Amino acid sequence: MKKKFISIIFSVLFIPCFVTASIAYTGMEIIKKSEESVRGDTQIALYRMTIKTRRWERTMTLRSWDSRAGKKGFSQILSPEKDAGNRFLMINKTMWHYVPKLQKEYKISPSMMLQSWMGSDFSNDDIVKESSIVDDYTHKLEGKEVVNGEDCYKVILTPRPEAPVVWGKIVYYARVNDYLPVKEEYYNERGNLKKFMTFSDFKFMHDRTIPTKFKMETAGKKDSFTILEIQAIKFNVPIAEGIFSIQNLQRR
Repeated sequence: MKKKFISIIFSVLFIPCFVTASIAYTGMEIIKKSEESVRGDTQIALYRMTIKTRRWERTMTLRSWDSRAGKKGFSQILSPEKDAGNRFLMINKTMWHYVPKLQKEYKISPSMMLQSWMGSDFSNDDIVKESSIVDDYTHKLEGKEVVNGEDCYKVILTPRPEAPVVWGKIVYYARVNDYLPVKEEYYNERGNLKKFMTFSDFKFMHDRTIPTKFKMETAGKKDSFTILEIQAIKFNVPIAEGIFSIQNLQRR
């Protein structure tokens, strides 16, 4: 009877620990879950972007269409009037910018992917998601940290040798309870922090909870930042292939 009692105590104390350990996730799995939560297979979204510098502030609205299949993206600025009609197309790592005032499109070279998008702290690469944090990087789970009051996993992303990426390293923080992103830090090849993005205003939109406010800041630039806010979004809805075409980019 005594042996049976000891056996029961052993089961109660130690089996839960074993089960918990058996479902621990790797850095890659955390990043995949985070990406799936905020992106889906497709998404159509309406955004408001606020760009603030020491001297001025301006706001734009834009609509975007994204499809993970084939890495396709299309976005169009809706306001203000002077910027309305600027359109951007990305198909499998190739990006074009249509300028309505000139009625002409320009192909953006890989060397320009780090350049500012429409004067913001976001780059061309950030907007069209030319590089994939799942496919183009290796992922090392560094443990856990508290970031902006949230318990987070800390994952170090290092570029794969053959990947055409713009960053030397990305440090990614995802909430422990649901893997949603809280912060990303972007470093150059020398290991210097160049910019960082924080995620906030977690809300239920369409069919899931997501961060709806993204604040990008450039390291060393005080009183300057860009905030991208989701006004409306739908996930996993059909998108006509014609959206991701040169003809749609060039339409008058």
